[in-house]
Amino acid sequence: MSEEPSGAVLDTSGAPLAYFERDERDGKPWADELFSASGPASGTAASAIVRSLAGWGATAEGSFGTVLVDAGARRLRTFHTYTLLLPPPEPQPELPRGLRALPAVRVRPAALREALSAAYPPHHPDHHDDAIEALAGLYDGTLMGPLHACSTVAWDGHSAVAAVLVQDSEGEPPLAGPWISEVFRHPAPGYAGLGALLLRCVIARASGAGLTALGLSVTDTNPAQAIYERLGFTRTATWTDLEFPAVGDRPGP
Repeated sequence: MSEEPSGAVLDTSGAPLAYFERDERDGKPWADELFSASGPASGTAASAIVRSLAGWGATAEGSFGTVLVDAGARRLRTFHTYTLLLPPPEPQPELPRGLRALPAVRVRPAALREALSAAYPPHHPDHHDDAIEALAGLYDGTLMGPLHACSTVAWDGHSAVAAVLVQDSEGEPPLAGPWISEVFRHPAPGYAGLGALLLRCVIARASGAGLTALGLSVTDTNPAQAIYERLGFTRTATWTDLEFPAVGDRPGP
């Protein structure tokens, strides 16, 4: 982190066990970027952290997250962050006949809903019940920062069939800065490969706009990782989203 963390977990003597950035998700306090204060955490320290953060959620670096799960935290999701150092500006690739690459700001969020719902059905590893509602927050900038002008939608003349949204987030790469918040396409066979192609359009537009890097995150079980790596994205870290049970929710002796 470039600044001092905004939260800490202390032991009974007042010594720090872990640091984190205070956040909130779905009305629950959240310890973002949770990390051990002094190298690998012991089981005793991990148990103390789990007790101290009872009722919270957290995002921890992968190996630290595993220690916390062993101490009683519940694993919600494992994901990887990636970054791409943008190449010099180059021409945008052409989309298949009948499709146009439109700036996302020219397309209402409601026009993306059908393709988004089809792309992330309930069995998909990146399905979220609130994904449709979150689109409005991505568009108005309240979730991850303003929508960047390089965000692009594939339009078939009647509806959006794919989209790559980029948020102009604060901070520096590789774990902050301009961030790809959504990549999806309608799963119809006729659109196979369109997601990667639209990503290449966004990369060209981002580079042309003067950006130097793009980041993204992807769930561990999502096969899209292979596409990102083929396009030049490099994995920077592995993270785990956790839930710390409230005191009354813990198993008895």
